[in-house]
This record gives sequence, structure tokens and C-alpha cells, in this order.
Amino acid sequence: MQGEKEHIEQSFGLAIKELRQSKDLSQAKLAELGNFNRTFISDLERGVYQPTLFSIFRLAKALEVAPHIIIQRVEELTEK
Repeated sequence: MQGEKEHIEQSFGLAIKELRQSKDLSQAKLAELGNFNRTFISDLERGVYQPTLFSIFRLAKALEVAPHIIIQRVEELTEK
């Protein structure tokens, strides 16, 4: 079970990174748009920290996507 949890955490981070890069945003700019600390974005992308539901909604707004798009991408990545 622990391996699955880590895989999901890593997949979430990769999903955020992919979406951020697809919008041509730096970690600092995404942090600014979402009112986060830049290190928070870095920690998310590395799977070190997992966000609250509220943070997922703020990330989605900053990335200009619906929250389900983030979760959908995590699902796709965890199926690999």
C-alpha cells in the first residue's frame, strides 16, 4: 500500500509540473498566481507534500483548468 501512495503522490507532482509547463509558467509565477510560496510548488512537484482540497482548487484556478483535469491527469499517470 505504501508504494501505491508514493506513486500517487509522485503522479500528482508530475501532473502539476506538466500543466505548469504547458502554460509556460515558472514555479515562482504559479506560486504567485495561486498565492502560494514557491517552495510549496517545488515540494508538490517532487511529491514531498500533498495539497489540501482547497489547495487543489487554488492550483486549478491559477493554471486555468477545472480541478478535475488535475485529478484526471493523476489517474492517467498512476495507470502507467
